[in-house]
Amino acid sequence: MRTTISQLGNSNAVILPSPIMQEAKWRRGQKMTIDYVAQAGGVFIRPIAKTPSSRSQQEFQTWLDGFLAEDGALLDELA
Repeated sequence: MRTTISQLGNSNAVILPSPIMQEAKWRRGQKMTIDYVAQAGGVFIRPIAKTPSSRSQQEFQTWLDGFLAEDGALLDELA
C-alpha cells in the first residue's frame, strides 16, 4: 500500500489504511511509540505496553507467595 506524508498542524502525519489497522488490531486514539530504524531505512511503530496497576501487581504477588508456599517443594523437585 502507498500513502503520502501530510502536514498536520506543525507536524507531519502518515495515514494508516484500515486493513493495516484491522490486521494489527490497533484502534484510533491508541498510544503508540515510533522509532527510526537506520538499518532498515524506515520507522517502527508499536503500541505502548500497558503497565500493570499497583493493585494487580499486589494481587499477583499475593498469589505467587501463596503458590510458592504451597508448591515450592514440588517446583524444586521438578527443577
